[in-house]
Amino acid sequence: MAPTDDQARDLVRRFATLDMTGWDDPAFDRAAAHLGWRPKDAAEGRGSRSEDYDAGPGTSYGLFFRGGADHHETRVLVRVGEGDELFLRVRSALMDELGAPSIMRGPGPLLRWRGPVRLLELERIGDGAFLTARPTEAVENDEYRTAKWAEPEDGLGLLGHWQVVGRGPELDGLFLPGGYWADDWTEFEERLATTLHSVVRDFALMDGPGHFTVVVRTPEDHYVQWTTHPDWTLEIHASLTGDRDSAWADTMTGLGWLLSDVTEDDFCVTREFPALDDEDAKTAARMLVGALRSHGVAFEDLWHEVISPNVDLLGIGIPTRHGARF
Repeated sequence: MAPTDDQARDLVRRFATLDMTGWDDPAFDRAAAHLGWRPKDAAEGRGSRSEDYDAGPGTSYGLFFRGGADHHETRVLVRVGEGDELFLRVRSALMDELGAPSIMRGPGPLLRWRGPVRLLELERIGDGAFLTARPTEAVENDEYRTAKWAEPEDGLGLLGHWQVVGRGPELDGLFLPGGYWADDWTEFEERLATTLHSVVRDFALMDGPGHFTVVVRTPEDHYVQWTTHPDWTLEIHASLTGDRDSAWADTMTGLGWLLSDVTEDDFCVTREFPALDDEDAKTAARMLVGALRSHGVAFEDLWHEVISPNVDLLGIGIPTRHGARF
């Protein structure tokens, strides 16, 4: 059974007012008392200790994880429950308590409220909603090291494929990752599929604008574009050339673009995806990348422009202006 509104709001208030100064044993003892959790068992690990708790009515479980030397895995966590409706209720309670998130990332989504001692996060993993407190300095140091020196897939796994940064003095001087280049068309297509799926799924859970439009451009003024509608369905577009020979038309048709209704006056062709699951996202990415390649453009000459909203696409793998890759 999911927690009631009152139970969810009480849990949020308790997490928002945790005193984790020091992130040491006394801090965890204070947290257990403050949260009112009852211990179930503890498991010893190398340099760490994990403790399971009964987190109260409606929740699945609570967890204290006392990490090793650098503490970046240290956390207080509760699995609140499952489903979109519950995630939206917890998100609403957090915004009433703390205001807008400092940072949002995805896939997830993950919403983070930043404080000097603790980061408070709401994250969607699968169907579950997780509320987590983590040590600010340790986590951000780990993210800095990852962004600077980790392999791209490790970096994207930790930092996400997209990011929205809020405003406020708590963000002054904060290091923010800049993303990772894709090496070739294949990697770009894979990253684009993940981005498309994440954007449609994640932004529907954040009460953001229904329109999300990104254009990928070439030096010859060819382009492809994807945009969402207010109901979070996806529409993709590809520009049409003046010289539409049979070979080009066969290529586009083979990709899945419907050219039968295109006239000489049309400047683009479209395809709609009423429900975007993982396979649909891969199809959409393949169609967009194939349309770009049909123009003979070099991969290194691509760049993208986010029309709306204000989001950084960390995983798309191409720059935001022509020539910025070099």
